[in-house]
Formats: sequence, structure tokens, C-alpha cells
Amino acid sequence: MKKYGYLLIGFLLLAWTACSDDNKEPGAQTPVITLDSEEGEQLLFENTGGSRNLNFSTNVAWTARADQEWCSVSPASGQAGNHSLTVTIEGNDTPNERNAAIILQAGTTTKRIVVVQKQKDALTVTSGKIEVAKAGGEIAVEVQANVAFDYEVEEAASDWIVPVQTKALETTTLRFTVKPNETEEKREGKILLSSGTLSETVTVYQSGIVPEIVLTKNEYTVGSDGEEIVIELQSNIDYEMRLPDVTWITQADTRALSTYTHRLTVAPNDGYDLRTAEIHFVNEAEKIDEVVTVTQVQRDAILVAKETYEVSPAGGNLNFSVNTNVTFEVSVSADWLRQATGTRALQEVPLSFVVDANEALEPREALITLTSDGLKQTIRVVQSGVQQAGTVVIVHTNTVFTAPTLTGPSLGTARINWGDGTEEDYAAGISHTYEDGGTQHAVSIESEGAEEISLPDLVGVSSIDLSDF
Repeated sequence: MKKYGYLLIGFLLLAWTACSDDNKEPGAQTPVITLDSEEGEQLLFENTGGSRNLNFSTNVAWTARADQEWCSVSPASGQAGNHSLTVTIEGNDTPNERNAAIILQAGTTTKRIVVVQKQKDALTVTSGKIEVAKAGGEIAVEVQANVAFDYEVEEAASDWIVPVQTKALETTTLRFTVKPNETEEKREGKILLSSGTLSETVTVYQSGIVPEIVLTKNEYTVGSDGEEIVIELQSNIDYEMRLPDVTWITQADTRALSTYTHRLTVAPNDGYDLRTAEIHFVNEAEKIDEVVTVTQVQRDAILVAKETYEVSPAGGNLNFSVNTNVTFEVSVSADWLRQATGTRALQEVPLSFVVDANEALEPREALITLTSDGLKQTIRVVQSGVQQAGTVVIVHTNTVFTAPTLTGPSLGTARINWGDGTEEDYAAGISHTYEDGGTQHAVSIESEGAEEISLPDLVGVSSIDLSDF
């Protein structure tokens, strides 16, 4: 019984094997791609680009493509057998290495070949020009390089352009100390960078000393009693001090070159007028002229900028400053003009006054008087009256009519109606052309403050009405 069981199992196994062989397609095989061992799975190109052959074999039909635009293959497909694929690479002008992949596809089998292209050797500086002030200082040269490089300062400039650090091939920022330029001449020097056939030059320009005369103070105010003033200046050139042609300023002392100090004596001012003089410090070769102004006040002075102020009919505020070296009092001659509260009448003070509106036609005036121990300063304030509008009417038959000229010390705005439905702002000498020439037109001009009227001529004018003028 056991014997028959073994025979049955064996029969079934043979039957299953036969069925499996019947299901396989005749002639089917596994796709295989075999690369030439010399190329391997990586191709290396120089930055200049070019072409190389990739040899391989396959037992089925195949396709090939590159995944970067700068890399191409030819042919792009073929049948089973031995093949040579041409790989072409464009030039690489960038400072970076780049890579691509070539994909060989044969049936279900894929093989990737890596393409590596070297970068273009680069040695550049961010700026080939550096300007340095006469005082010198530290400068930085920014270098962009993907290669090792050396640098040096040209021999002609090596005494004033000094590297801050020793050479370091991996350095991207080079620092140099530029020494002060003690001459008036501008100078330049070169820093040279090199790596094989690559080179860069950075030119350093340094300005020279600018000729100058520098005054510590340009204006001096001296009291009426006089005093000694000290003028200090600095200069890197020779100069000449030229005193004014006056007797009240004399030189007390003089010193030469480097830092200069000049002492001048200002005599007492016994007059009642302020006086001013100028002292010049000159270098004619360099066309330099620096001026010191000396102002001496008069004895016991009360000074205002103007002796008469005119204000509008509407009134408002009147403000002016008083320059004085004494205590003074303020009085006003009219009740429509009064000193504003909050102002002081001592030393140099601004004075402020309130001016009431003038509702009358006639102008009016008042006096502001400043007094101190016999000194007196009077300021006259004139306020114009209300300006009334006046009208003049001129009847004419001209084709072109020129407006008359209006005058008056307080002439304000004016408007002209040409009598044909048009009007505009008045201006002396303006003219108007009528489309219906020869027809009678009445021109009216309304103005404020006009006191006189004059016409260029009376041709074509039949009447002039001044009753409301």
C-alpha cells in the first residue's frame, strides 16, 4: 500500500513540471547591458568640453538619453549587439564643477553612467580700484577664486601698502595697511594676484594733502571798550595775514607755521556807530582766502534793523529784535499799538507788538520809543487804511483795445470786463480783440487802491466814467 502511494506522488510531480514548461514563451531572455571596463560607470571631462565614446553591449533593443541640456548622446537607440555611444559635452564657463547622468535602458534593465565636468579655473576680485584718503588706513581686497593663488604688492608701492597678514592660499579677503600720504601729490600702487596663467590687478589710489587754512572761528564781536582777540588757525601751507586798512585793529603778536596763533588789539570805540573790518589769511598760489570778520559795537547802543515798519490795515503782530548793551524802556505813542505780553526789554531781546485793524480809509502812524539814560531809539510804524474798490468804465468802438494803466501806492488786485461777455484778471498793458469789430463795447475795471489811470491813446473812445473810481 505504501508503495502505491509513492508512485502516485511521483506521477503528480511529473505532470506539474510538464505544465510549467508549456507556459514559458519560446526564445525569451533576461535583458543585459555590459559596459566596457575601460570607461566604467563615470566619464570625466575638462571644462573645455568635447566628445568621448562609451562602448557597451546588450542582448536586446536599447535607448540612451542625457538628463542635462549641456550633455548629449548619439545615437539615441539601437538593437542588440555591440555599440559605441558618443557623449558630447559643452564648455563649462562657470567656476563650479557640474555633473550629468546618461541613462541606458534595455528592456527592464537600466544603467546610469555619471558624467563629471571640471569647472573653469577662476581668479577675480570684486573691485579692481580702491581709493584711500590721505590719512591712510586698512583696506580689504575681496577675492573670488576656486584655485590656490599668490599675491604681492608691486615694489614701487611696497613701502606704503603693507599686507596685514602672511600669505594664505585659502584666504578670500586680503587686508593691507595704507600709510598716510604726507605729500600733496596723489599716488597709486598695484596689488598683483596670480595663479598659473590667471592674474588680477587691484590698483590703490591715495589722495594727497589738500592745501588748506582752517580757522577755529570766523567772527568776533567786541564791546565798545575794546579788547585783545586771539585768532587761531591750522594750515599745511604758507600764508599771509592781511590786516584791514583801519587804525583800530593792530597786531599785538605773531607766530610762524605749524599751529598758528595771532593776537590782535581792538581799540575802544568812542563813537555811536557800529564798525566792522575783515582780516584775510591768504595763499595766492593755491587761491585760498579765509576771512575773519571783527565787529565792534558802539558805546551805549540801542540798535534796530529798521526805523520804519509798515503794517496792513488788518493789523496783527509786529516783531523785531533789538541789539543793545544797555537796559532800556519801551513806550508807545498810540493806543492802537501796544507791546505784547511776555516780552522782556533787557539786553538782546525780541520785541513783539499787537497792531489793531485800521477800519478807516486814511493811513495812520505811531512811534515806538526805546530809551535808556539819555539814549533814545525811535521806530515809526505806518499802517495803511482800508482799501476800497473803485470802478472805471470806458466806452469804445475799437477792434483791439489795450487796457489803461492803473497806479497807486497801495494798488491791490483788479478785474477787467471787456464788455463782450469775457473778463480776466487785470494787468497793465493787456489787450483784447473783438470778433465784432466796430461795435460799441463798455470796458469796466474794478480795482482796490488805484489812484491814477492813464490810457495809451483815445482813438475810438467815446466816454470815460470815473464817478465810482
